[in-house]
Amino acid sequence: MIKINDVSISSISSCVPKNIISNSELSVKYSSCELDKLISSIGVNTRHIAPNLMTSSDLCFSAAQQLINKNNVDLNDIGALIFVSQTPDYQLPATACVLQHKLGLPVNTIAFDVNMGCSGYVYGLYIASSLVKSGMKNVLLLVGDTISKIVKPGDRSTELLFGDAGTASLITAKKGFDICFELGTDGSGFEHIIANKKMEPDAIIRGMKSAYLEMNGGEVFSFTLKRIPKLINGFLSSLDINSENINACVYHQANRFMINHLSRKSKFEPKQVPISIDQFGNTSCASIPLTLCSRKIDSYKNLLLVGFGVGLSWGAVYLDLSDTILLPVQEI
Repeated sequence: MIKINDVSISSISSCVPKNIISNSELSVKYSSCELDKLISSIGVNTRHIAPNLMTSSDLCFSAAQQLINKNNVDLNDIGALIFVSQTPDYQLPATACVLQHKLGLPVNTIAFDVNMGCSGYVYGLYIASSLVKSGMKNVLLLVGDTISKIVKPGDRSTELLFGDAGTASLITAKKGFDICFELGTDGSGFEHIIANKKMEPDAIIRGMKSAYLEMNGGEVFSFTLKRIPKLINGFLSSLDINSENINACVYHQANRFMINHLSRKSKFEPKQVPISIDQFGNTSCASIPLTLCSRKIDSYKNLLLVGFGVGLSWGAVYLDLSDTILLPVQEI
């Protein structure tokens, strides 16, 4: 376990495309019985899908603008901008550099990308918290993906699952607030979620050729069941607390069946586990902050955030968000 003292998330905002796709509308591709079974299993009713010219950075930019404006953030107080995504604007330069300029941040701002998916928000929080602990006043963490752009039409393992979203979190120094992390990686399973085959015809995400996403659902499920309950239970033990002490466990919104199974394994009651996948789908690295912004939680003290997936990697964070300003989800 890694503990970082006197650091907090002061605010979180999120943004989704206003274009909504209902999975029930895909009945032309699937029989009604088959479609109902798929929707029931993954738990996705609707997804917000970005149009061709909208990118992950567009969504994160809007989320960042909302956060900065609503909280009257002084841009000169932002020491670093971290952009976490697997669907950047370009192969190079780093999209964080583009966002630094668009947001009008000073030129002494550190800006860099992190190529992470499902566990990306937890990893991003760790990096941002470490930077704040090193002496920075504020770090702007932008986390988002437009995975729908690399989903192959007709692929049953991904077509009904993924949606698009961008988020912004402001990490700042705050006395008395601590954040605890547990992180891990098993690269031996890297091929189970991968994009390495060219699209036909080649697709372009704002100047960058991409590849179709491929996912071995069985292997991913096996990895999740093997690693994540052990991660959570061991993490809670190191914190000297149990599942009853957690007010909410916000899982990466992988699919409903998986979340329900993980919850039972770690003895969480349904009321402790907020779900947003029904409305937004699996939004990759954005799913945890999007869930925080879109779902009401009774108490924001003693929260557990858990990310897992592509890499294969995993991470959990224990923190207090009782003073965090959670802004409503905006659509663009």
